[in-house]
Amino acid sequence: MPSTFLVKNTYHFHGFAGQQITGDPNFFDMSGNNHDGVFGVNLSNANAWANQGHVSTVNPAVGSTDSVIRMPSLNFDYNGGEKLILWWLGKVSPEAAGAYVLGDGGVATTYPGVRVRVNTAGTSQLSLISASGSGFSGPSAVVADGNLHCMAWALDGATRKYGIWVDTVFSPALGGGYATFSSGTAFDTRNSNTFQIGSSSPKAAASTDGIAMRTRTFALLRLGPADPMPTVAQLTALFQALRRDPAKLILDSAF
Repeated sequence: MPSTFLVKNTYHFHGFAGQQITGDPNFFDMSGNNHDGVFGVNLSNANAWANQGHVSTVNPAVGSTDSVIRMPSLNFDYNGGEKLILWWLGKVSPEAAGAYVLGDGGVATTYPGVRVRVNTAGTSQLSLISASGSGFSGPSAVVADGNLHCMAWALDGATRKYGIWVDTVFSPALGGGYATFSSGTAFDTRNSNTFQIGSSSPKAAASTDGIAMRTRTFALLRLGPADPMPTVAQLTALFQALRRDPAKLILDSAF
């Protein structure tokens, strides 16, 4: 039975920039795993903390591709039935072309993993990439318009279904329940890549794909194949609680 007081043991990362200041060397992980987000060599400390209450990234460019925040490897096993929950709060604007803003999968199949893309319309999509190709969810509501928004994704590798929330509202397009991801296609997302904020490509990819974004909070959980998938109602309540108090860690009793 879930404990009322214990923090979720399925955490990979929980960072809250609102309690950090210029000079802090990393985007600190509060989950207890010490999976701190490391600033790339092309992301100065001054730029990372240029926007009060947020940690910021710089758009990757030729010769300066390491301008994002990198966390330790997640190694999410979609085909193995693992589940993934991501929650992000911050500010981002769309670019002239779609760009990946979170994840550990590159733009080429040589870097498998999971990715979140911001589209030119300001919507976002969840994507998986593997040696066999890539797949995409349907688009979210507008989350990238330069204003403060939160977006959340839940992905169930066991049933190959997903859910989307923007500003704590579950996507009306999904009809109240989880939807099948990419026609139920298999994707081998296992990797040793770092997990990025500001891009999805690991440092070795030297990719210019990414975006300048301000992150106030980012939470990432990976559940095992035997862990039950939280319901839409449970996650909606969780995301509403995070929006009210984005520094508070998710407790075992949340689902």
